[in-house]
Amino acid sequence: MSSHEVKPAQRRLALTRVYLKMACPDLDHSARARLADTILALIDGRGRLVPRQQIADAQVVEMVWRHSQCVRNQSGRCPLLIFGGQLAEEVNAYFNEEE
Repeated sequence: MSSHEVKPAQRRLALTRVYLKMACPDLDHSARARLADTILALIDGRGRLVPRQQIADAQVVEMVWRHSQCVRNQSGRCPLLIFGGQLAEEVNAYFNEEE
């Protein structure tokens, strides 16, 4: 990379600041710089205001057991049958209820 080439991170920062200068002309330079840094941090996944939702081990076990059953076959074995559609619905509902 030559000394005249701009790194992608520097380019994103510059473009964000130019956009903010046009979109928010009344902001002073320091406020615009802070806002640009905040926007880029959010884009990069840093500075997350809402903690990421995680599911606990016991909750997974309970959901799997609720949506599965043992189907005894002719040889006396009991393979586990899991109802994927219903399990997926419950997992999706779990993660969407907090929003």
